[in-house]
Amino acid sequence: MYTLYLDTHYNKIIIIIYKDEEKIIHKEIECNYNHSINTMPKMIESLKEAKIEISDIKEIIVCNGPGSFTGIRIGVTIAKTLAFTLDIPIKTISSLLLKAISFQHEDIIIIEREKNGVFIAKFNAENELIEDYKYLKNSEYKELENQINGIEQKEIDYVKLIQYAKKIEPINPHSVNPLYVKKIEVQK
Repeated sequence: MYTLYLDTHYNKIIIIIYKDEEKIIHKEIECNYNHSINTMPKMIESLKEAKIEISDIKEIIVCNGPGSFTGIRIGVTIAKTLAFTLDIPIKTISSLLLKAISFQHEDIIIIEREKNGVFIAKFNAENELIEDYKYLKNSEYKELENQINGIEQKEIDYVKLIQYAKKIEPINPHSVNPLYVKKIEVQK
């Protein structure tokens, strides 16, 4: 079975195609926040490289954030559209959970930096969220940094992702939503 993983939550586009649990294509493209221009062409290129058709994809996993407002919307919209039109299961995973599942741990706080602040979430040893996602501006984080004691996991184990994805329940494509943690200017 072929699974497509799509991640556009930050300044990269990550496309992985798995055959069962084996990565057969793994592309990470620096896109300087030009997700709308690059995502579909890179996905088509990945399918060609894997020598498969889009109809061969039987499951989609999408990173739904938190991260770049526009980047997340583009990745989630593409994943939802494909899942709906192909009538295949779709699963979501947050960028912070993705980092947590990449290594063994007890209760842990995962931190992901972005230009103006940090996203934070706390997970238990089973990778269940035990404190809701937060966004702190750089100034707020600097004040609390010594108290937070979190980990900025940089290397992601994408083999663990596909294994962990077996535990994730598929959802209706219409119910897939971006995980917005940071308020945008219009919401303030």
